[in-house]
Amino acid sequence: MAWNGWQVVDMDSHVMERPHEMYGEYMDPEYQEEFERLKTAILRDIEQGGSGAVASSRRAAIAPGVSDNPLGGSDSFGLVGREFILHPTSGRKNFGRPEQGELPVIRREASWDVKVRLEDMDASFVDVDVIYPTHVSSYCALRDVGFESALYRAYHRWVSDFCSQAPERLKWTLVVSMRDPQDAAREIRHWAAADMNMVGIYMPPNGPGNMLLDDRQLYPIYEAAQELDLPILIHGGTGRPPYQPGTFDLQGAWFLQHGLSNPWAGMASLGALVGGGVMERFDRLRVAVIETAAGWLPSIMDRFDAHYAMSPGHTPSLHTMPSDVIKGGRYFHGIDTWERSLEYVVSVVGEDMLLFATDWPHGDTAWPEAVQQVVEWPGLSDSAKRKMLGENALRLCPRLAS
Repeated sequence: MAWNGWQVVDMDSHVMERPHEMYGEYMDPEYQEEFERLKTAILRDIEQGGSGAVASSRRAAIAPGVSDNPLGGSDSFGLVGREFILHPTSGRKNFGRPEQGELPVIRREASWDVKVRLEDMDASFVDVDVIYPTHVSSYCALRDVGFESALYRAYHRWVSDFCSQAPERLKWTLVVSMRDPQDAAREIRHWAAADMNMVGIYMPPNGPGNMLLDDRQLYPIYEAAQELDLPILIHGGTGRPPYQPGTFDLQGAWFLQHGLSNPWAGMASLGALVGGGVMERFDRLRVAVIETAAGWLPSIMDRFDAHYAMSPGHTPSLHTMPSDVIKGGRYFHGIDTWERSLEYVVSVVGEDMLLFATDWPHGDTAWPEAVQQVVEWPGLSDSAKRKMLGENALRLCPRLAS
């Protein structure tokens, strides 16, 4: 736990949901019949060879994911094994599938076994996990909006109970229905009162039907968040509903999708919130963009400023230079700990914006060495490291300190 007395908050950790096993006792009675059909579809897909409960629930019950065919697939016969990537300054190996145990194995049971989760958090010096679901937001693909919201409610009940087993260390984020923002606002208000371990509101970079985050239909969500002093936490998800920018432009090539789609989605969501005037209209609202990398942030600030200056008529709800809004103290941004541009990003945006985020236990995590990667970075001050590892998260999410 902790790193030399510095509190460590992972602003991007996950559970890998198994809805057919997790949600039964948490479902609203009026939707129990629909849930039983959902379970049947998931179990049928698993029996037919589906690769795990998460993937099966997407395929059988929600919507097919976009394929992850490799680039050059017509010229290759099987996927190439994943290689190690060296950390740019320390030389540590932070990715890969080691054959001889160089890195600990990620244990998926950490998604439902609190004891295992805490053991793995201790092994990586993480004090607090802020937890997001893996596929729950994809319920927006269901035809029945009421059933979508009922599944969110069931997930909230389950994850609230999960985090209550270690309330000082496990915190969770609430999933909103972007198709029914009024119901979403009611759910926000309910859980804000019911559970202090709910620390923020998770939203995808865009909603169903390519809804942008400045859409006025979403104002009830922002109003509730501002009223209750809860941050909006924008978190991407590649290749599944609600499909984010780039999903269908890249022919399902995972190298391109995961390499480009998440940053592209981060740029689009930030641009909509700033350019659409959301950050100005809701002038106490705090927002973070997570799991999109940070190296692009200085460049997109330059581009947004230039386009605002050249074409102010295209942003009628924006009355401030975009970079001033972004650097105004209410916007926060998740890093990837292996980014070579990290020092430059800090020099441009300052020490008070960036957030430690690992995406654990997903496959692109730098766990368990992510904390060391930050603290051993020679070009960062101790002040920057300490803020990045935890202090900025406490300002973003005041409930973390309660």
